[in-house]
Amino acid sequence: MIVTTTNSIEGREISRYYDPIAAHVVIGTNIFSDIGASYVDFFGGRSTSYEKKMQEMYKRVTETLKQRAQAIRADAIIGLSVDIDEISGKGSQMFMITAVGTPVHLKEVARVPMEKQDDLLDGELIQQKVRADIILENYKTVESINRETAEFIATSGLREFEPLIFRAMNEDYDSGIDQSPKDKQEILFRYFDYLPDEEAIAILYNALSEGNLTTLQVKRINAIITSSNFIDYTKAVNLLNSNIYARRIALKIFSLDKDWYSKEDIAILKSLEGDALAKFFPEIVQVEESKGMFSSGKEVWRCGCGHTNKLDNSNCGSCTRDKRGFKEKSLKPEEVQGMVNRRIQVIERLGTI
Repeated sequence: MIVTTTNSIEGREISRYYDPIAAHVVIGTNIFSDIGASYVDFFGGRSTSYEKKMQEMYKRVTETLKQRAQAIRADAIIGLSVDIDEISGKGSQMFMITAVGTPVHLKEVARVPMEKQDDLLDGELIQQKVRADIILENYKTVESINRETAEFIATSGLREFEPLIFRAMNEDYDSGIDQSPKDKQEILFRYFDYLPDEEAIAILYNALSEGNLTTLQVKRINAIITSSNFIDYTKAVNLLNSNIYARRIALKIFSLDKDWYSKEDIAILKSLEGDALAKFFPEIVQVEESKGMFSSGKEVWRCGCGHTNKLDNSNCGSCTRDKRGFKEKSLKPEEVQGMVNRRIQVIERLGTI
């Protein structure tokens, strides 16, 4: 990942700016080997041990910043600044190193490999594909590859890695103590950022429509579409007419703001005006008669988790999902419907419709 103190990257165009991020490392003076060195020595650079330790701390805080930028699928960090502050109190002395920068997404560099021209083959392309073949033959899990390999896969733009990425989506490292596999997984998920947007959108939306995904894969795709702003209203409407998991991701997509709205986008929004969007999410519970000793004959509704609830209860007493299957704190159809309606009102005021 490119990290620079400047506000631009020579030869690259920035397509998106994220909110600034920060990383902190606090160190005590007792970690240094020459404790007797003076405060002036520390900042004057006369102590080799201090200088070495400070380089290590600088590297650590910068790496932390990179990891946070990669977690939101940024390609680079600009405007990097690193500050050192003294923290003193109760007879102890510590230093806090703070790194601040702005994550950015870079536009893909147009590179059209010359597969064949005048009986010549592009050597770089062949080299990449040979390496890809070796990786695919040996891949077992995210843990089986190193960070450099993960970077190569993510930035290669090679479609043959697509099945590997979907396999990686089904690996769960969220609760592990070792962050290395999770970090490599986050790098792999940036694979779609290095494909043309049209290709990335087609792959992700088609996978959702086909419905052959695990819950974990659906979760990953949802996060990728959201963080990379892969918004396509036409394909999102198709998701509304698909399986329940696809419909819920479509709901999330319609809650996001687009950079630009085409006439087709506006027409789709108009078609979902009023309560049209919410109608795609009806109640999915079963209403049945209770068989309990003291409530026999009374109507109850059975949640997808198997728990039965009184008919007038809005949420399940066991899993807290409502009658449409939404968790208590999840994004609801009526919330997104309100966003869509308000968006249409603003567009109408602008005289676009």
